[in-house]
Amino acid sequence: MALLTPALICATAVYVCVALLFLVGLFRTRTGKSKARPFVSVIVAARDEEAFIGDCLADLVRQTYPPDCYEVVVVDDDSGDRTPEIVRAFCAQHPRIRLLTPGPEDAGLSAKKRPMNTGIRASRGEILLTTDADCRVQPTWVAATVACFEPEVGAVVGFSQIDRSKSITLVQKLQGIDFLALMAAAAGAASLGVPLAASGQNLAYRRSLFNAVGGFREIGHRPSGDDVLLLQLMRRAGKGRIVFNAAPEAFNATNRAESLLGLIRQRQRWASNAAYQARLNRRFFGYIVIVFLVNLLIPCALLDALLRGTSLALPLICLGVKTLADFAILLRGAALFRRFDLLWAFPLWAALQPFYVVFIGLAGTLGGIVWKGRRHGPGR
Repeated sequence: MALLTPALICATAVYVCVALLFLVGLFRTRTGKSKARPFVSVIVAARDEEAFIGDCLADLVRQTYPPDCYEVVVVDDDSGDRTPEIVRAFCAQHPRIRLLTPGPEDAGLSAKKRPMNTGIRASRGEILLTTDADCRVQPTWVAATVACFEPEVGAVVGFSQIDRSKSITLVQKLQGIDFLALMAAAAGAASLGVPLAASGQNLAYRRSLFNAVGGFREIGHRPSGDDVLLLQLMRRAGKGRIVFNAAPEAFNATNRAESLLGLIRQRQRWASNAAYQARLNRRFFGYIVIVFLVNLLIPCALLDALLRGTSLALPLICLGVKTLADFAILLRGAALFRRFDLLWAFPLWAALQPFYVVFIGLAGTLGGIVWKGRRHGPGR
C-alpha cells in the first residue's frame, strides 16, 4: 500500500484540474448564428418504440424549419410491436417522412449502427441530424441546430436530458443528475475545442464528414458508439470544428426513464466504449482512467486508514475536493441547462459515485452488453 498515497494525490489533482477546465468551458458555450438553409435529414432508428414514436414524429413534423428543406427518415429495426404501423400512418399524412428497414448492405454493423447506416445511406440531406425514437424535440430544434453550422463547423453536439415529468422518483433523479453531469462535461470540453462525448439523442454532422471518416465502418463491430465513437473519428479526421450548441431552443428530452436495472445496463453499455477510446483518443482514455482511479482509490484509502488506525485526513480531503469539483460542474450545468430541480439528489449521487463508477467501469469492460433485447460480447 506504499503507493496508495501518492497515487491518490496525483489522481485527485489531475481530476480536479480537468474539472476546472470543463468549468471554464461551460462559461464559453455558444449558440449558432448561421442563416443558411441547407437540406437536412433527420435520422431516427426505432425498435419496439410504439409507446414513444408517435410523439417524436408529431414533434418532427411541427418544426419551424422550412418544410421543403428537411426530411425525416425512420428505420425500423425489426420491431415486434406496432412501431412500423404508427410510422406508416404518419407517412400517409406527411410525405417528408419515410419508413425504411435495414438491408443486407448493413448486415455487418452491430446494434444501433445498423439501422442508422440504412437511414443515412438512403437520406438526401447535406446535414444529418439524429435523435432517438423515445425523445421529444422542440419545434425549433432543427432550425437552432442548423444555425450552428457555420462554414468551418463539421459537427454539432446538442444537449439532451431526462424529461422533467420523468424525473420524479429517486432512481429517476439519480439518472437525471448523472446524465446532466455527463452532458455538462461534454459541453465544457467541446467549448474548449476538445470534444469528448455526445449523445445520439441530439447530434448533427455534415454528410461529407461522415463519409470522410468511412461512416461506421471502423466502429461497426462495437455494441455501442454510434455517437461518442463516431465523434472521436470525426475529431481525429480534423476536417471541421466540433461545437456544442447551448441554445435552449435546441434542447431535447428523452421520455424513457430507466428502472434501476435498465439504468445499470445503459451505463454499462456506454462504459463498454472506454477501452476502445485508447485507439481513438489517448488523452480521453487517460482521463477515463483517472476518473476510474479516483473513485477506486478514495474508498481504498479510507478503508486502509481505518484498518491501520492511521489518519483519515488525506482521503477525506481528496473526497471533499473531488465532491466540490463535481458540484461546481453540476451547478453551472444546472444553470446553463435549467435543471436546478436535479441538484437535491447531489449528496446521494456523490456518495454513490465511487462504487457506481468502479462497478460500471468493470462491468462495461469485462461483461456482456444487452441492448434492445440483444446480447453482445464484452466491451473490450
